[in-house]
Amino acid sequence: MNKRTRSPRTTILWIILGIIGLAIIIGIVYFVFMISNDKNNYHHEEKRETKQQRPSHKKVTINVNSPEFIQEFMQTPQTEGYKGFKIGTSKKEIEKKFGKSDGTREINGNDAQQYGDMAVTYNHDDKVDHVYVTPNQMTKKAFTDVHNEPGAIRGDIWFYETNIYDGFSIKVFTSRQYIKAIENVPQT
Repeated sequence: MNKRTRSPRTTILWIILGIIGLAIIIGIVYFVFMISNDKNNYHHEEKRETKQQRPSHKKVTINVNSPEFIQEFMQTPQTEGYKGFKIGTSKKEIEKKFGKSDGTREINGNDAQQYGDMAVTYNHDDKVDHVYVTPNQMTKKAFTDVHNEPGAIRGDIWFYETNIYDGFSIKVFTSRQYIKAIENVPQT
């Protein structure tokens, strides 16, 4: 039997090659781990940035029988708009601020775009031409219990005027037993 013995030099060379091979394997595993981790961090950051850049479109809610609404809308001229909805604003600006419409509501023969408890009609240039407060399931009785009877009624439209010299009127559009919409308009 002829046993081959390795020289110390060969043994040291194999040990060095083994260490280098192990270092390469560890380096490759580390590199793959770091790339994978960076991708996960990038996607996480991208999702966070997307959420931050995308405005949250909070729907407008209004209690038309609240003291705030009475003070801010029923007793104050708001003929140019209300709660961020302004006559002359483009549809694009409204959607940027409030999101897409929730649907339409027929008001006085016009299809108004609904945004929570607010609605607007757009003219041919896609600019707001009417701004309405549109309470949900508000009965005429519940409304008049707080706001009293209207000063005048013409068909399905009620008119409220607290002062004939203040320059505005409140038009309340009704349907059967419900309030459909409320508009603050220049006095005529």
